[in-house]
Amino acid sequence: MNNTHLEKLNGLGFKKIGINWLGKIGRYYFEIQDKQDSEEELIVSLNLAPNTEKSKLFEYLDNLENIKDYSKFENKISIIYEESEDETDDISTFLKGLCSNLEEVEGRCVCGNCENTEYLSYYISNNSYSLLCEECGSKAIKNFEASKNANTNYVKGFIFSLVGAILGSALWIVLGAIGFYASIAGLFIAYCAFKGYEMAQGKFTRKGIILNVVAIVIAFILAQYAGLFLEFIKETPSLKGEPKLALQTFLLITPYMFTDIEFIKGLLPDLGLGPLFVTLGTYRMITNNYKTAKLAESIK
Repeated sequence: MNNTHLEKLNGLGFKKIGINWLGKIGRYYFEIQDKQDSEEELIVSLNLAPNTEKSKLFEYLDNLENIKDYSKFENKISIIYEESEDETDDISTFLKGLCSNLEEVEGRCVCGNCENTEYLSYYISNNSYSLLCEECGSKAIKNFEASKNANTNYVKGFIFSLVGAILGSALWIVLGAIGFYASIAGLFIAYCAFKGYEMAQGKFTRKGIILNVVAIVIAFILAQYAGLFLEFIKETPSLKGEPKLALQTFLLITPYMFTDIEFIKGLLPDLGLGPLFVTLGTYRMITNNYKTAKLAESIK
């Protein structure tokens, strides 16, 4: 990055965080870094909302002589800017022109953790930063503080998560007993697992999220097994009044049941639908918690 770039970025109020420069022009948040093999080139990046009309933005960039290349990855647009020989056509002019074009196509910057475009800000700690909305930023700080103050006893957190997931699987068992699957039941398992982990004051890290996922999977397998037991009781009326004997008998014959090809074939619909619905129910909660935990760790 040459002195002209530094002067212009300082004039725009950009701040250097680590090796990158962060700043805001109007409603748009920019991240600028050196292109390693050239002092005259910069990489300008920003996160744009998915509904931004990017075709018009790309058409605008195609008509600029000082744009060598650009790329898109998910919501992030990265532009390689090269300093022009025209002194009036500098990085400041380019950024302001880019903002004007974004206004024309009603482009909006977006939170790095959700699709919120309002109340955005850079959350910075040491050389790490993330562009977040107010809600995600508050959650990340809260989870970081909780993580910092929490014990590192993952075992207790996992036990409470597993107990919570098993209790939550009761809804899955009940619905399964009447031949009905719903993603809401999977969501309830995940909710109870994370609630149990929270009650145990488990450390909110990516490792903690993975432990919760393991607890959810175990609870789901046990719930499926309990569903088989209920089906077994239905098929053996003579054991309905003897729950202890029925359970003992079921545990004894289960290994033989799973060696029966016809029995396995009969289970295939359940084996397919069950995991599908539990995945649909838990996916968003798990991924959101994982992203939040990752952000909390990055703010350290």
